[in-house]
Amino acid sequence: MKSFRIKAACLLAAVALTASLLTACGSKDPVSTVDFEATAAQKGYIVQDGTDYFKDYDYIKLVTLAAPQDKAFQIEFYELNSEDTAKSFYNSNKNNFVMMKGEDSIDKSDSGSNFDLYKLEVYGKFMMIERVQNTVVYVPSTDSTNKTSIESFLNELKY
Repeated sequence: MKSFRIKAACLLAAVALTASLLTACGSKDPVSTVDFEATAAQKGYIVQDGTDYFKDYDYIKLVTLAAPQDKAFQIEFYELNSEDTAKSFYNSNKNNFVMMKGEDSIDKSDSGSNFDLYKLEVYGKFMMIERVQNTVVYVPSTDSTNKTSIESFLNELKY
């Protein structure tokens, strides 16, 4: 009987540990292309379908480009054909950013069960990439003064 209680207690502890690890990882809900476009339009951004620019890449389903009226920066939204493809796309672009790091750079990474995020500020420039399931938001290098506007937009998306 004592052996049964010990086994049950160990099993219960293992279940609790697994549940806490899964909860700690966090997750995000991906937005659709329609939601991205609607949020951009609400902010008064210029919204453009960029899918034709990537027609030679069969793993890219949809691309939407958004920019403020002054075109100070561009936010690119990609819907890819699978989560594995999105992970590869994210890693490749993140590595391009990492190669630009310098001594005075500030970078931030975060990840969870279905997302990855990387931001970099270097030489007065800001760039970032975030993957949520099979979607990717990509901000190519822009002036660091645009960081707050970009992050505000992404917070509205809950990215």
